[in-house]
Amino acid sequence: MKGRSKTVRVLVSTSVLIVMTLAFASYGENPDGSKHEHFQPEDTLYKSPIHLALTRDGGLLFVVCHNTDSVQMVNPLTREVLGEITVGRRPYGIALSPNDRRAYVSNSWDDTVSVIDIETFEVVDTITAGADPHGLILDRTGENLYVTNLYSSTLSIISTETGETIKLLKTGVKPLEVALSPDGRHIYVSNLLTAEVGFREPPESEVTIIDTEMQIVVDRRRLPGTNISQGIAVSPDGELVFVALEIPKNLIPETQIYQGWMVTYGIAVLEARPGGRVAFLLLDEMDLYYADPFGLVFSPDGRQIFVTSSGVDTVSVLDMDEVKRILKIEDGRITLPDETISLYARHLGLSSEYVDARIPTQFNPKGLVASPDGARVYVANRLSDSVTIIDTKNQAVVGEIDLGGPQVTTTVRRGEYLFNHAVISFQRQLSCITCHPENNVDGLLYDIAVDGGLGGNLVDNRTLRGVAYTGPFKWSGKNPTLMRQEGPRAAQLFFRSHGFTGSDQHAVVAFIESTPLYPNRHQAPDGRLTPAQERGKRIFERSQTNDGKYIPIGNRCITCHPAPHHTGRQMNDVGTKAYFDTDGEFDTPQLTGIYMTSPYLHDGRCWSLEEIWTLYNPYDLHGVANDLTKQQLNELIEFLKTL
Repeated sequence: MKGRSKTVRVLVSTSVLIVMTLAFASYGENPDGSKHEHFQPEDTLYKSPIHLALTRDGGLLFVVCHNTDSVQMVNPLTREVLGEITVGRRPYGIALSPNDRRAYVSNSWDDTVSVIDIETFEVVDTITAGADPHGLILDRTGENLYVTNLYSSTLSIISTETGETIKLLKTGVKPLEVALSPDGRHIYVSNLLTAEVGFREPPESEVTIIDTEMQIVVDRRRLPGTNISQGIAVSPDGELVFVALEIPKNLIPETQIYQGWMVTYGIAVLEARPGGRVAFLLLDEMDLYYADPFGLVFSPDGRQIFVTSSGVDTVSVLDMDEVKRILKIEDGRITLPDETISLYARHLGLSSEYVDARIPTQFNPKGLVASPDGARVYVANRLSDSVTIIDTKNQAVVGEIDLGGPQVTTTVRRGEYLFNHAVISFQRQLSCITCHPENNVDGLLYDIAVDGGLGGNLVDNRTLRGVAYTGPFKWSGKNPTLMRQEGPRAAQLFFRSHGFTGSDQHAVVAFIESTPLYPNRHQAPDGRLTPAQERGKRIFERSQTNDGKYIPIGNRCITCHPAPHHTGRQMNDVGTKAYFDTDGEFDTPQLTGIYMTSPYLHDGRCWSLEEIWTLYNPYDLHGVANDLTKQQLNELIEFLKTL
């Protein structure tokens, strides 16, 4: 929507709108917003392993293959793939029943859980989960399955006997992984994104703690200054909970990246008891960073913890005795004073005291699992289609398991690796995925310090899903193509290096342009709108206010957000310029997938779609909306979510 514009004036005619629509159609775009011409046949055959599970005797290893919608069964001793079966679309997590008779696999694009009979290695049931299921775990009895629902920010408790959802609990923002305490009393949930914080306030992610007996949330442990909380594990003695995460410095001008202030990576150490304290330790060194920590696992004796850094192809091994000494942990309690805890959260010179080893893996290590005897750790290498085997005693790689993906590297696959790797940036400080988890947004506001400004031109992150046909890029519209965005601009503003060049630059652009929109839970399978969504669509396309006043073409929602991607690809002034902005015109964002891209507006000041019009459109410059009733506004938003 728009109010004032230098490029699209109030006198735009209906014929111009028709021409714009036809122009979009002439591009030959795909409905999912991606450029399929980048793909080669091999791109559908890469396994992309992401999570692992091991039977309690260590005899069978199960590997979730994210790209081929399958699960492999592997003999970890002979390193032989014994079989592979199809599950739902984009499987993510896996959990084995206590008796090793069943495997449960979350299918993030189908909102289901596949149930596998381990003896026959067949899918015997499909359970309905919540929206976008990810991490999952069973309680000690195997009677209840706990599943995180990323999109709806909820946790489903499902009966394994009936397959019915017993309870739905509210978590933090975008719950990802789960862990069970050794005594079975508590479930711990990591939440990918920050909670809703005040404008220009530091992020604050959450660990949600559930009592399994009462099946209620008993604690919401806040992790101040953190974001992108992923892997989570409980120490074998049940006293501590570890979470792999980022500690971003997004509110500090990005020119400070030379001092390592852009983002750091580490672990949160929580007292497991509800209401306990939290401390932080970094994985990074003074001049070398361990970007994008994802998975972590304790050795069975609790003496070591292994953490994958997917952005640098490394597993870090932490000495638990040293961790406890540094944090002064006594009987499961952190006794350090608050000032020291705050200092250690940003201490780049401390990791040598508790990091025992850095073990190289193959490309993009993700989930990992320890053998029952603690002698081996198995690591899923998502972009190598392999599993690395680590000897824990010698802290060294002793072999790889080939999962059978293509032996050639396509352009899109190469681009995906570069997008997920921090090698391009100064001191390996960040990758593209650092700020775009799951190719989406990280919910943060950034001071990019562009055009020489410090504390000015603050911008919200934008999704990369379905962006192939939505240029220009950046809120300033300065990058007409992704080639420029991922070349000199990325080098200058983010990586502080030479940036992507030549064939690497083409590969990264091909990967981004091939990234589709994700399934939309607000759309009916047949594409029909509900009555409320239909009414919202009429409001989106309307030409008159409730009292019959004419709405100029230039101030209608559909003018600036035409189909198919719902962006006119123009700069517009919608009255949202703030005191820190040098210009009031901003690139019109696409509305496709908008339900998954909060916060909103160029500077992320809105945590909800409602606020765009209830708080920040007093003069009807961002479309005419002040005449809408509450019900009409709700219906407009319900329609927008279907796009």
